[in-house]
Amino acid sequence: MLLVALGLTRLPGEDQARPLRTAAFGRGSVVVLVHGLGSRPEDWLPAARLLAHRHRVVMVELPGHGDDALGDFSLERVTAALDDVLEETDPGPVTLVGHSIGGLIAANEAIEHPERVARLVLVETALRSQIQGADRAGLLAALNSNYRGLLHAAYLSFGRDSLQGEALYEEVAALDSANVTRWIRLALTADLSTRVADLRVPTLAVLASRSWPRGEPWHVTRDALGYRLAPRLAAVRIDGCGHFVMLDRPVELAVTIERFITHDDVPAPAPSLLAAALLPIVPPSAPAR
Repeated sequence: MLLVALGLTRLPGEDQARPLRTAAFGRGSVVVLVHGLGSRPEDWLPAARLLAHRHRVVMVELPGHGDDALGDFSLERVTAALDDVLEETDPGPVTLVGHSIGGLIAANEAIEHPERVARLVLVETALRSQIQGADRAGLLAALNSNYRGLLHAAYLSFGRDSLQGEALYEEVAALDSANVTRWIRLALTADLSTRVADLRVPTLAVLASRSWPRGEPWHVTRDALGYRLAPRLAAVRIDGCGHFVMLDRPVELAVTIERFITHDDVPAPAPSLLAAALLPIVPPSAPAR
């Protein structure tokens, strides 16, 4: 098992420490990677190996995604646990990268603790649910009656194709359904679209064309995903991938993150000289689904 416990990460209010499991490798300034709902830290490995050429990369496992019990759960508690990881990992601010709902947790951390975050990268992250009103109420109710069906439809839509979608579904379906349901409820009800006005760190939204369609003006996508009030926001689209950009386009994503670390601007996602320099360290059997 790749992941090891680092430090004593405590969820506030509990009698015993509940560490978030992490894995770290590489040397240099710190980049912290947070996975999304139902996935694994190892999904970051293709991009993480590239970033580790110049950075200390820390991959974090969200609670309820391993063999741990989810326990007392809320956006605030998970954020507090991530904050403990950042405090123990590096005394200075880090580059914090989150995928999907992992980006929601990362954004909340950057809002609550800007001193810990030098820059924020949100990969395929919505800061508020796209499902509202009666549709959301119906979906929340259906979690109890049609959990597998809803999960299957969602993760098929996340895949770059149906084969990957089925693999993603099998992975999340193997997790404790009670834990996954609580995470889904958080994804459907959390809303940082107003609080994002307090986000002071440079922020990059990295989106696939499924979330930012070709031909759609950026301001339309920005507002729909809850980014309208973000004061220091850049955005980039990476084509040819599904929701799991780190699996489908790891080189482009690593180059995008590296450029943002260096310049705090909108990077070109196409492979560049930097990508060429990093390519030799990509293992020939890099995991893909």
